[in-house]
Amino acid sequence: MRNLIAIAVRNVLRNKRRTLITLLALLIGVGVMVSIRGLLNGLQSSMIESATKGQTGALQVHKKGYLKNVLASPLDLDLAADEAFLNKIKAVPHVTAVAPRILFGGMVNVEDETLFVQIFAVDPVREFLALPKRKEVLNGSANAFATGQTPNGIVVTEELAKGLVDGKKRKDFSAPTALLAPDRDGALSAEDAKILGTMTLTSPGEKKVAMVPLALAQRLLKLEGRATEIAVAIDDLDHLDAVRDGLRAALGPDYEVHRWDEIALFFKDIVFRQNLVLSIVATVFMILMLLGVANTMLMAVLDRTREIGTMMAVGVRRGKILLLFLLEALTIGVLGGISGGALGGAVVAYMNARTLQIALPTSPIPFVVVPYVTTGYIASVVLVAGLGAVVFALYPAWRASRMRPVQALAGG
Repeated sequence: MRNLIAIAVRNVLRNKRRTLITLLALLIGVGVMVSIRGLLNGLQSSMIESATKGQTGALQVHKKGYLKNVLASPLDLDLAADEAFLNKIKAVPHVTAVAPRILFGGMVNVEDETLFVQIFAVDPVREFLALPKRKEVLNGSANAFATGQTPNGIVVTEELAKGLVDGKKRKDFSAPTALLAPDRDGALSAEDAKILGTMTLTSPGEKKVAMVPLALAQRLLKLEGRATEIAVAIDDLDHLDAVRDGLRAALGPDYEVHRWDEIALFFKDIVFRQNLVLSIVATVFMILMLLGVANTMLMAVLDRTREIGTMMAVGVRRGKILLLFLLEALTIGVLGGISGGALGGAVVAYMNARTLQIALPTSPIPFVVVPYVTTGYIASVVLVAGLGAVVFALYPAWRASRMRPVQALAGG
């Protein structure tokens, strides 16, 4: 077997130009695959970080049945937001911070203009501790909201601000403002507010949104000491399932705990589509590359007809001839895969050192992307290139092994 491998390697090196062209095709193809995978890894990691540290939190706690009934009765399925309950959540291993919230529909009134809005009520201190990237959406003077020192200060999206301020040619947010919403009993309530500035949403959906202090919303909705959801931050997403199970055990059957990807379905769908497209592109690339290997092996069989006949004449079995050509294909596939993996890894390392900023169509804030690729992925690509080369060389190898010795010696 060792001699057969040595002969296979020698045969691969015999026609240097043909082998070099095949290896170059594998080098470029595998290099592109690894580079794209590294870029997507970085982009997806940035998107997941944006979701878990800027929107949903790693996990969310709700009253049982909340997600199924959030549109019909968002305020009826409330839960405690006092220190005792929040500390119970924080006591679960790997939980680093918690942020109670209330999500509800209401209205913002500025003088004679009233617009329906989606309202996110958050505890400013806890919210930005648990979700530090959420602060990135605040623009200019709106950063005062994060301090929590303005009890009635609210932040609105740029789209909402245009309707309330720009649409009336007001130059600032100094006009009297009020929040209006039906409380948990259905009665319309109102609270004075002050618009601190604007924020920029980074995900699709409703664009007329206001972020308000949790205490203000609790007074408005008659939900003192209550919330409708609690965002949970953890130290490492690798512990996501363990923390979820721990929270379910600690809180009991009256509460439900969901992972970020069960809530931010938009991000999950993007990741799925990106991986699907990459799989299709990688499959096409690999097939094209392996067809090159098959063509090289077929040409080798045709060029070495007399050599094959001689081997048969001196007693080499057909099985060994078949194995010899498959070993040659395996050598080409592995060498091409390793060189392509090294090239792709070098490109990813270069992008990782420089980092990239990519603008997404759904987000005006560019994503800072740090591409990376795992050695496991590179090894899998090399393995597929090697085994794929063997599979695509089966016909040429079989054809070589089925030659008749007399006919092969005659060059036929």
